[in-house]
Amino acid sequence: MSLGVTDTPVDGVQQVVVAFTGVTLMGPDGQQSFQFATEQSVNLLTLQGNASQALLSNVTVPAGQYQWLRLDIDTAHSYVISSTGGQYPLNIPSGDQSGLKLVSGFTVAQGGLSDFTIDFNLRQSLTEDNASGTTTYTLTPALRLVNAEEVGSISGTALNTMTIGGESITNANCDPAVYVYPGSTTVFNGFDVTISGGTTPITSGTLTLNSTTGFYDYTIGFLAPGTYVVAATCAGNDTSSSVSLAFSVPQTVDVTANSTTTVNFS
Repeated sequence: MSLGVTDTPVDGVQQVVVAFTGVTLMGPDGQQSFQFATEQSVNLLTLQGNASQALLSNVTVPAGQYQWLRLDIDTAHSYVISSTGGQYPLNIPSGDQSGLKLVSGFTVAQGGLSDFTIDFNLRQSLTEDNASGTTTYTLTPALRLVNAEEVGSISGTALNTMTIGGESITNANCDPAVYVYPGSTTVFNGFDVTISGGTTPITSGTLTLNSTTGFYDYTIGFLAPGTYVVAATCAGNDTSSSVSLAFSVPQTVDVTANSTTTVNFS
């Protein structure tokens, strides 16, 4: 079995470093723990699109159904580097005691390699707190486990003349991004903006300016095969204080395993 981590991006910080000390599984033979000889400090913001970093590589585990897995964390060595360069503690509730637990079950097949990836949705789970004049960040992860052997991706571009709700994506406050929703979605929530009857995004990808073409590029990886709806938005407006969030015209896309589907915005 192999296990890696990837990240859905977040704006306003340069690094989000999590120090992993091991992985624990609960499966057919009970609890099995893999503790690392050396702590693995991972900057999650480097793991976007189709990028991931391995935590376990080809370890032997019993075949069968697993109830949960836990990422063991050293919170003392986990931190955030803000957009202005300051380093701040990363608070992970119960991180030292119970780690980061993912309770969605999964199956390890008999006689083959099982390769899983955990997606950290930082846009949804990282919050900044300035209470009492002291800045801290809290990670309450929205973790998504995918079978890395059975996933596809979506990528494409957006024109630099594109506007969303009247706002240009070149605006410094826009932070353009593409949000991914289940294929039946008709009313769109943000990660922090909630609309009555709306659906929360599964994941997202940052639209990044390509200095060569002048367009904005994005890639969103580790998607299970199926039908999705994608729409571009100004993620800088996706805040808990906002009551609405504008989107581009949504597009429906079919994702197949081991392939990339192109969706462009204009």
